Amino acid sequence: THTLFFTQPKCSIPFAFASSIILISLVCLAQAFLDNLGLGLDVFTKKLPPDNPLGIPANVSPSVRLAQYMGILIALLMETEIPTGAYLLRMIPSSSFKKKFPNKSYRRFVASAMLRVFLGYFFLFNVLLILIKATGVLVIFYDVLAL
Repeated sequence: THTLFFTQPKCSIPFAFASSIILISLVCLAQAFLDNLGLGLDVFTKKLPPDNPLGIPANVSPSVRLAQYMGILIALLMETEIPTGAYLLRMIPSSSFKKKFPNKSYRRFVASAMLRVFLGYFFLFNVLLILIKATGVLVIFYDVLAL
């Protein structure tokens, strides 16, 4: 979908399709992020202690701690948006891009790659919040799998 941002005209069906997919991904990640921060729809009914505003549980069992570390490892291995975006930005300079695609915009290519990196980091922040707030092994795997 990120390739459609710089290969297709702005007023085309493929560009609109890519935009809608990115918008859906961004809204879902933002909703999960706000919910994990405790800023979701139930923020007014949920009371957290002032010394622990994120609601991070203390003294979790060793199996939960192991699942948290495994969740971090799995998330880092699954996340491909950040390295792909960084690779594209590093390996395709403006001169070779304009030589190969003379009628395409390099700015749109860079914006597409930066959007890819941003979404990748947003995903990792969500995973981190899920992992530090988890109290059970199955909760970790279901929530990470849901992202």
